[in-house]
Amino acid sequence: MQFSLTFLTGLMASAVLAVPAPRQGVHHYHKREAAPAVATVYVTDTTLIYITAGKETTSTVAPTLTAVEDKAVEAASVVASSSSSAVTSSVVTSSAVTSSAVASSSASSSAAASSSASSSATSSSSSSSSSSSSSSGIDGDLSSFSNPTGKFEDGVLDCSAGVPTGNGVVSLDWVGISGWASVMNEGGYTKTSCEEGYYCSYACQAGMSKTQWPSTQPSDGQSRGGLICKNGKLYRTNTNTDYLCEWGEQTANAVSKIDKVVSLCRTDYPGSENMVVPTRLTAGSTKPMSVVNSGTYFKWEGKGTSSQYYINDAGVDVEEGCVWGTDGSGIGNWSPVVAGAGMTDGITYLSIIPNPNNKTPPSYSLKIEGADGATVIGDCVYANGVYNGDGTDGCTVSVTSGTANFVFY
Repeated sequence: MQFSLTFLTGLMASAVLAVPAPRQGVHHYHKREAAPAVATVYVTDTTLIYITAGKETTSTVAPTLTAVEDKAVEAASVVASSSSSAVTSSVVTSSAVTSSAVASSSASSSAAASSSASSSATSSSSSSSSSSSSSSGIDGDLSSFSNPTGKFEDGVLDCSAGVPTGNGVVSLDWVGISGWASVMNEGGYTKTSCEEGYYCSYACQAGMSKTQWPSTQPSDGQSRGGLICKNGKLYRTNTNTDYLCEWGEQTANAVSKIDKVVSLCRTDYPGSENMVVPTRLTAGSTKPMSVVNSGTYFKWEGKGTSSQYYINDAGVDVEEGCVWGTDGSGIGNWSPVVAGAGMTDGITYLSIIPNPNNKTPPSYSLKIEGADGATVIGDCVYANGVYNGDGTDGCTVSVTSGTANFVFY
């Protein structure tokens, strides 16, 4: 029987990749250009079939979970090398749905991805910028799963004013582009400020995802996301929602049982795929993970996507860790751990994934476990540098009810 891996770009195809940091003012070399992304992935009983740049390749895999509620839930890892320095691609995790179900899901409207969230056109960028100048500002202004109230108004805010914080939108001051996550135009060229004709991508607080991206995406498999700068003013690229951020599913948290900060750095997707969107987990705290619904959130070439996080070692704060790292730095895209989260057909899939760029174990252990009353199928533990199962491909669980936690201990 054949099953389809639907966690494509966020959790897989665009996720575990490392390329040099984008060069400002020149063409941005997307991960999909440096190492062709996995466009379609299917798992049979023993073979992983993945398509990169229109070419089909196969790899023998071993399932980590089998016979779950009459479905085969399998996890596999693929590393695709490129001639450029240390460019790799990792693909992990099956959503255990048939390819016909995926096609049906892909056909569903993405217009429903417009529920909650945020930047008010009336908020002052100067006052909110000062509140976001420290790492505490990335926590955002909303309590968990509290909906924003300020609607964004097109054509009011100046592109030059910086990212419009509030109602879930947070400023990424350390990135160096006026709080934006990335600034990119249709041709893939980047800028250090939000300028005419460019998509200005932004970050949302932990548990939320941005709602803005153009419905027409580049044909080469790259993605664009964020607000658009037109005639010096900011406009939405998805007018199906009045808010810039929306909450994900309430099915996963990050929980700290250690005494140091842990920085979980989500990729800016759709967009540059820079791992700059922060979740700052302080000692003993709990933060919601962004679990996107693959049926309603951004689709890559008609296929559902999910959230992807690069997780730094303990003690590395967001300003240092939520960046493009350099070879051997151990931060950003060289972080020791990668995690994925997403929902398909009412089931949440959570993964801990090896980063082929960094084989050094972190100072913490990490496991996924169900909260009280939750139903979680499978085991996923990364302890003392070893994953459960065969210890190499990472691990995945499915949450059929309740909430599961990524526990750092």
